[in-house]
Amino acid sequence: MKYSLAAGSCLLLASLLTACGGAGSSESATPSSSSSATSSLASSAASVSSSASSASAASSVGASSASSYSVAALSFDLETENMAAASGDVDDPAIWVHATDRSKSLVVAAVKDGGLRVYDLQGRAVQSIAASILVHDTAGKSRFNNVDVVYGFKLADGTTVDLAVASDRGQDLIRVWKIDGDSAAPLTDITSATPLRLFPLVPATGSEADSSKDVSIKVSKQNTVYGLTHWSDSASGKHYVLVNQRKQARVQQFELVAEVGGTVNVAAVSGRDWRFPYTYKGQSLLEASDTDASRDWSPQFEGMVVDQRNGILYAGQEDVGIWRINLKTGEKLDSTAPFYETRGSGVASYVDGTTSVKHSFFNPESRISRDLEGLSIYYGPDGGGYLIASSQGGAHGTGATLADAPYDDSFVVLTLDGSKTPVFKGGFRISKGAAGQLDGVQECDGADVIALQLPGYPYGVFISQDGYNDDLDNLSDVTHQTNLKYTSWEKIATALGLAKYDSFDPRKF
Repeated sequence: MKYSLAAGSCLLLASLLTACGGAGSSESATPSSSSSATSSLASSAASVSSSASSASAASSVGASSASSYSVAALSFDLETENMAAASGDVDDPAIWVHATDRSKSLVVAAVKDGGLRVYDLQGRAVQSIAASILVHDTAGKSRFNNVDVVYGFKLADGTTVDLAVASDRGQDLIRVWKIDGDSAAPLTDITSATPLRLFPLVPATGSEADSSKDVSIKVSKQNTVYGLTHWSDSASGKHYVLVNQRKQARVQQFELVAEVGGTVNVAAVSGRDWRFPYTYKGQSLLEASDTDASRDWSPQFEGMVVDQRNGILYAGQEDVGIWRINLKTGEKLDSTAPFYETRGSGVASYVDGTTSVKHSFFNPESRISRDLEGLSIYYGPDGGGYLIASSQGGAHGTGATLADAPYDDSFVVLTLDGSKTPVFKGGFRISKGAAGQLDGVQECDGADVIALQLPGYPYGVFISQDGYNDDLDNLSDVTHQTNLKYTSWEKIATALGLAKYDSFDPRKF
């Protein structure tokens, strides 16, 4: 979603930034109380504070009182090329680690109508792949929404390769590329010639959880594949993609299947089609409004990530919160409510005519302003680490706004502890560039992070999509352009007092 922001608001936000202390540690996640202990990295950090209502909130939030909340403001280290709307729209990145030479590691990014882009660790463009395949709807076109990396997939001839997999929203299928990091053009398309259509049916309104009442729908209606992540099950050796259906409260699991000839298809996994309610706390998630953003809702999911160590899927329902599914058992770990809610409407009430009406879903204790977007995991020892969520918000663009400072344009960090419920830790935003230029990250659609030493990043790197590269036109979305920002994890850890790790190789999960 894109909403408008009054001219000069960015300067107002900048005036609120104040110095932030707290040194990170490679062994402890406890913030330092000594501001003098911060390194030079912390000089780029600041905090944005806000007073919020202490009204009662759902216990599922798991956060401390929202009476005072500070968001650490950091500078990114480098960025990729600018992507103007005519060339594509950068959405979701995925980090691929080279097996023998980490300097050759890559970042693969979905750019929607523009296809796919591949970048190196310096943010330089390596490869451009067009979105051109027309299979399930010749009147439409491919549109790559989310992308992820799969390690150690065995092709039909016994060869083991790494894969990039992407959701093709325009054609309702999974696209697959083989990765060769030693090639000048590292990605080679090996998608099946007869790829499975993922969502030929849509839940019937009023009976959304009853699959027997699903009805057929054309690709052109765009109730197609949307968000995507993967799970490599070490016990069975099988590799899966988890996807959700655009406009619907639905997540489904598919297995990656090797075909003779070196191509890859997918097959639906029986019993792995999870449905969620279309009403939450009395709020219809089908309510729509062009004039009041607080009354404009959607049931759809997008951002998802799987903890490869225990098979727990974290799935973000954009307007509602983060749900969990145990992929080893198929069980929903959150049966009636997400373990962490969004802030709901963002405001306590709205005016209907001359009467003030209280919103049925408003949670002032939450730190995530809807839309909730990309999810990623920074792995730590013994099932630890951090779950990171994009609190995209709805403060910018044309039309009605749902500004909710300081929660908009930020990232929320939750501490992981095995299969226990993640606990809120803190928040940060990317507010400026390495040279101090006023070009931060707004309305982040997707991000990825890694806890592995890479050239230039001793404790890994956080890569985030920027929905408004160069902050053009006061974030009005009149001139739309996007890119990726790279930020050292050391910088984030220093600002928030988080742990730092350097040896969690994704190939070894």
